[in-house]
Amino acid sequence: MNVLGLTATISWNTAAALVQDGRLVASAEEERFNRIKQAPRMPPVRSAEYCLESAGLDAEGVDYVAVGFAAPSRYAFLRAIGTLRALEFENFLYTFPSLGEYLIQQHKLRRDLEEAIPGITSKPWVYVRHHIAHAASALYASGFGEANVLTIDGNGEDDSALLGAARGGKFKVLGRKLAPESLGGLYSNATHHLGFVRHVEEGKTMGLAGYGEPVVEIPGIQVQHDGYDMDRRYLISGFWEDAGRPRRAGEEITGGNKDFAASIQNVLEEAGMALARGLYETTGLRSLCLAGGVVLNCDMNAKILGLDCVDEVFIQPAAHDAGTAMGAALEVAARKGDPTDFVMEHAYWGPEYSNEEIQAFLDEAKIAYTRPPDIEQAVAERLAAGGIVGWFQGRMEIGPRALGGRSILANPSMPEMKDKVNANVKHREGWRPFAPSILEEEAPNLVFDSYPSPFMLLTFTVRPEWRDRLRASMHVDNTVRSQTVSRKTNPRYHGMISKFYELTGVPAVLNTSFNDRGEPIVMTPQDAVRCFSSTGLDHLAIGDFLISKNRGDSS
Repeated sequence: MNVLGLTATISWNTAAALVQDGRLVASAEEERFNRIKQAPRMPPVRSAEYCLESAGLDAEGVDYVAVGFAAPSRYAFLRAIGTLRALEFENFLYTFPSLGEYLIQQHKLRRDLEEAIPGITSKPWVYVRHHIAHAASALYASGFGEANVLTIDGNGEDDSALLGAARGGKFKVLGRKLAPESLGGLYSNATHHLGFVRHVEEGKTMGLAGYGEPVVEIPGIQVQHDGYDMDRRYLISGFWEDAGRPRRAGEEITGGNKDFAASIQNVLEEAGMALARGLYETTGLRSLCLAGGVVLNCDMNAKILGLDCVDEVFIQPAAHDAGTAMGAALEVAARKGDPTDFVMEHAYWGPEYSNEEIQAFLDEAKIAYTRPPDIEQAVAERLAAGGIVGWFQGRMEIGPRALGGRSILANPSMPEMKDKVNANVKHREGWRPFAPSILEEEAPNLVFDSYPSPFMLLTFTVRPEWRDRLRASMHVDNTVRSQTVSRKTNPRYHGMISKFYELTGVPAVLNTSFNDRGEPIVMTPQDAVRCFSSTGLDHLAIGDFLISKNRGDSS
């Protein structure tokens, strides 16, 4: 059975996915195709075309179309209930939906998809509640037979978090947090207060938190042992006065800003841990699946994993709204009787380009290149010598983290690399941290409490003896948001890092997403060459080919 999954176009990150017989076979975010960051509220048409083309399908081969949001009629009902609740708490503006916008967007989605994939609207369309889609995206990709499930984001139809458990092949919802109790909304408002862009730059808030101390009292939320309560007026009211006036974009970041970021991060971590603890005390299950946009917060995830009641976690790489395309498709497949034993071992579900396609483009564009006998060795040598390399290999990753498919790489043991990559390549704030990709077999030697982290969604504290050698990829608080690289799932990336290890004694490379500031991660060879040409990258390893700005480098 073939299920085409779509995010609803009311989402901030739109994507498509294809599930065949209960297993994911393709997924990509729309932003990678149209080159508009996050592609907010844009129909995932080109990503849907890719998913079907990759499997050799047209509309005739699709059994169901699954959408990661409630059907319009159900959405209207849930939002109406939410509005009545909001009136009680004088929070009408926050909870009231733009139902008209949702109806318009759903019409546009069907219209545009039918135009691109004729016959697709005649197929059965199944709408899946937003947080159920989030839950399915983690649960049915985890391989856990029994597990707790926790999803946290800004809001779905009328809720902002879901607590559930899978046991005996059945998933049961155990609780929800309503939209006006949103941890995602809380964190986004804090991001806005710090002068960053709400719904886009929450990662900056998390990064800035490492520079401050959690000394600012955050009003309106009370965290208990097994959950939290929130003053629902808090999300739209002026409760931030004690944190100082809002920072305007472009203003210098102050110590007070850093402490505020640390304080809101601390509250988020405590609330997330409380929800996970409450789930365990309800079910007794020690495996946990996490999803939702807030779950991109690596520091919170690490704190949850560190709980005594959590033995293992699974967080799928597109934990934000883009992942609801996959989740909706997996949920519909499960409902229709397909197997639910799929295990997502990697994130490489996007387009790939053969050496023949890459060479044809390079030749047509008259771009000088070489073809080293061993591209892994060539890149390792250039990284060891201090070069910054664009790495374009295999299928593109899904999610916001670069994982060795479309990455920018540097030597983590050269302290100047952090400033150099920030200033000359990424063109972003100098305090922003990077992350290392570490050979999975070496990770326990480098960090405390090592745990598999293939999707770069957990943070770890670096062991003292490794801090100088990982300096450029380490945060100010001696933590790393590391990726563990497996020979099984990415043999070329693993092989290159292994050769870098032989040359330098460091089993890791600095890794950041292959894009310039404000742009989506590159997808095509054309995107890669454009980014290479317009930034301070020294080399581009694209398939088996190497491009260098030093024209004399022909080795």
